Amino acid sequence: MSKKQAWEHMRQIFSHAVSAVHPEKIFAESPSFDFRPEVAKESVFIKLDNRYYDLANKRCHIVGFGKAVLGMATKVHRDLGKYSAGGVLSVPISGLKQIKDSSCVIGQNRLVIHEGAMNNLPDEASLNAANAIKKLAKSMKSNDVLIVFISGGGSALLPLPKKPLVLSDKRQITNKLMKAGATIQEINTVRIACSDIKGGRLAGAARNADLLVTIVLSDVIGDPLDLIASGPTIPPKEGEASATDVLCKYNLWNDLTPKIQKAIKTPPPEDELRPPENNHVFIVGSNVKAAAAAADQAKELGYIPCILSCTVQGPVSNVAADYERLLLSIEGFKNKTLAEKDLQDRFAYPEENFAAFLKVLEQHVKSKAPLFLIAGGEPVITVSGQGLGGRSQHLALLMSELLHKQPALGECCFFSAGTDGIDGPTDAAGAIGDKAVIQTYLESNTLDELRQVVQNCDSYNFYKKLCNGEFHILTGHTGTNVMDLHFMVVPFH
Repeated sequence: MSKKQAWEHMRQIFSHAVSAVHPEKIFAESPSFDFRPEVAKESVFIKLDNRYYDLANKRCHIVGFGKAVLGMATKVHRDLGKYSAGGVLSVPISGLKQIKDSSCVIGQNRLVIHEGAMNNLPDEASLNAANAIKKLAKSMKSNDVLIVFISGGGSALLPLPKKPLVLSDKRQITNKLMKAGATIQEINTVRIACSDIKGGRLAGAARNADLLVTIVLSDVIGDPLDLIASGPTIPPKEGEASATDVLCKYNLWNDLTPKIQKAIKTPPPEDELRPPENNHVFIVGSNVKAAAAAADQAKELGYIPCILSCTVQGPVSNVAADYERLLLSIEGFKNKTLAEKDLQDRFAYPEENFAAFLKVLEQHVKSKAPLFLIAGGEPVITVSGQGLGGRSQHLALLMSELLHKQPALGECCFFSAGTDGIDGPTDAAGAIGDKAVIQTYLESNTLDELRQVVQNCDSYNFYKKLCNGEFHILTGHTGTNVMDLHFMVVPFH
């Protein structure tokens, strides 16, 4: 198998994995959910996680925020038909392009769609959407049902700063945390403390509704409901690190004014967090589902797939080092210079996954078919310099360096991309990592210039200029978001 064929296969497998977690497909293929009303005598039922709920004499309202809610919300809106009273959605810029026929979702008793949060940063458009969503929630009465759709990107698309904070304060705090390398969990903890709608406050606003249903497409490791999109319908857990702790950890607390510090430290009144008695939350898609779809497609293409982990996190430099150690360990095992126990000691992924990994590795040795290693998660990057890039592109560049430096790994290749199609503040989803990336660059550049690119976090421009973007992954907004996927192809040689 040629390298170019492997690169094309990785693109193909990524596309298949993303398609598997596209919101419309999730609901179309799930037997557990059916929002098409079923009339039985005087009752009107919909199915939620295999349980039936009666909508007779009820009005259904829809709100949603995130990169993947448009497909979910519009399908459910259509399925509900006359039982849908419409609602409000907050989606990324150009989100409406995802709808082939927007006439059926815009207008009287229809969905009002706000586009905002350019480059995943809250703006006036998303602020207006958040105000409209909270206003609708507060209007709920005992004959109302509120259906809330949440996905990755929801935090930036639902900004409602707690006074005296204003939007620019929230943006500045979030931006500093991102550049400092804070995890998404830490960032969302601070977002909750700065917000009048997150951390269960949206559910509190809808407390008079007969039924509150939250549908979640998870983009956070471990699927913590209180942190996905900063948990607008789920109160934060007690005992976790506070927003103050997080801001102090990254030396940002003293940058805040005393009034903002007080606002962040002050919890909301208990009645603001009291949800309706009939309150249900369902996770319908995650990185695990995307990784499983990638494995299925890889197998169809002749690879031996193995899912290493769907909880990869930490600095991208550490993630790259773990992948390098894994690949070198595989080569050592194949060459019989590394024992099984040493292989296990070097395995940096969940212990319960090692047995499956060992099994496919033995199959690889016996059949000589190529391995296709899959991982998912959300690493972080500490930004230095004034370059342009994102964690997936930066990780691919680091892996390219490692594959180029290690002669034993020269035939391996790597792929990293965000399932939302947007990596950092760029129009790229990610990039391919290969020794050919570095070889090609060094034909007209020096190692010093390469080091400068890495130090400046300028992976986007690096890949854009190299071979007319041959190694770049450009998908545009995919309409979904379940964190990142990483692939490694290991041929037998």
